[in-house]
Amino acid sequence: MIYPEALEYLIKFFSEVPGISERAAERAVLYLSKADEEKRKLVINALREVESLRRCAECGLPTTDVLCEVCKDESRDRETVCVVEQPRDAAIIEKQVGYKGLYHVLGGVISPLEDIGPEELNVNSLVRRIKEKGIKTVIIALNPTVEGEATAKFLLNKLDGLGVNVYRIAYGLPYGATMDMADELTIKKAFEDRKLLCGGK
Repeated sequence: MIYPEALEYLIKFFSEVPGISERAAERAVLYLSKADEEKRKLVINALREVESLRRCAECGLPTTDVLCEVCKDESRDRETVCVVEQPRDAAIIEKQVGYKGLYHVLGGVISPLEDIGPEELNVNSLVRRIKEKGIKTVIIALNPTVEGEATAKFLLNKLDGLGVNVYRIAYGLPYGATMDMADELTIKKAFEDRKLLCGGK
C-alpha cells in the first residue's frame, strides 16, 4: 500500500462509481489532498451533509428537507411533470434544456434481468400526484434503451385514462445511449421535439 489507508479507501470508493476509472479517482483524491485548508473543509462539510440527504417526499429528488428545491419553487410550472430514471437525468435536463416544470424520479427502469419490476419503481406516487395535484402534462424522459422503452410503454398504459397529455422526448438521442453521454444540442433537440403519446383533447 503506497498511500495512507484513508486515501486508499477514497480511491477505491470513487473508482466504484460508474464512469470513473481508478486512475481518475486517484487523481481526484490526490488533488483534494493538496487543496488548501478552506477548500478541504468545504468538501468535508459537504460530505457530512450527505448523511442528512433523503428523497423528496413529492418527486424523489435528493434533498435535506421534506421537499426539494424544485418542488418548493412556486415559480415552476406545477401542471407539468418530467419523468426521469435517476436524479442525474433531471440535473442534465435542468442544466441544458431550460425546463421549468416539476420532476418525478422513478428510481430505475423495468429490467427483468436485474429483477426490477414496476412495483420497485416510484410509479404509484406519480399517479397520486396526477390525481391530487392537477397535473395536466407528463413528459417521459427515459433513456432510449430496451429497458427505457419498456418502462415508457408501462407508464403510458398506467397513465391512460387519467386525463393527462403524455409526451415522450424525441429520438435526438441514439438508441442505446444515455443522457449523460449526449451533448447539449442533442438533449435540447430531443426535448423540444417530444411527441404526444396520448391525451391532447
